[in-house]
Amino acid sequence: MADTVSKENPVRTRRDEEKEMRRQDILDAAERVIAKHGWENSDFGKIAERARLSRSLVYVYFPTRDDLFHAVCSRGLADLQRRFATVMATRTTGLELSMAIGRAYYAFSREQPLYFELISQYQAKENKPDEQSDNEGEANQLGGDCLGLLVQAITIGLKDGSIAKSVGDPRPAAVSMWAFTHGLIQIASRKECMLQESFQLNTEQMMEHGFTLMRRTLAVKE
Repeated sequence: MADTVSKENPVRTRRDEEKEMRRQDILDAAERVIAKHGWENSDFGKIAERARLSRSLVYVYFPTRDDLFHAVCSRGLADLQRRFATVMATRTTGLELSMAIGRAYYAFSREQPLYFELISQYQAKENKPDEQSDNEGEANQLGGDCLGLLVQAITIGLKDGSIAKSVGDPRPAAVSMWAFTHGLIQIASRKECMLQESFQLNTEQMMEHGFTLMRRTLAVKE
């Protein structure tokens, strides 16, 4: 029995690797198609053509559009989680960690605009845990991990005294900070012409003003 298992494992491993490579190829193709046409105008036919695979094979890996959508979102959220984890690895105060996470999210939106846009759509979707697919579950887990790192940063700040006790429970505080930063990024980037004409502000100035307000809200008052 042991000999049979040992002979079969390399074959199974190679097949698993090939399947994962094909899955990643489909996701690579999907990202290129979405970047060109937008999510709403992207279909499995275009993605299959880009990946040089049959449409039916794409459906084997991603039975529904939602499956594919959440798989691409997971890629973006995994990148975002790594960025936040890198921030958390630095030795500084909880306030500085919290602000650095906010800035890391802004940098992510500038460097990965496709992921940011899809994550924005993902965040707007209703979450139904009882009906979620594996890909949606992975996206939800990664999103929770990102938010969890911000909760951790605020918790550190409450303990080291750099964040005011009046902030209260770090969990709703993290959600509020996330929502504020996300909305600020969207307005600053999408309404730059209006901001320039009405308030003489560009995107960077608007973001800096927002981060200053956030710091003053979190910080211990002198």
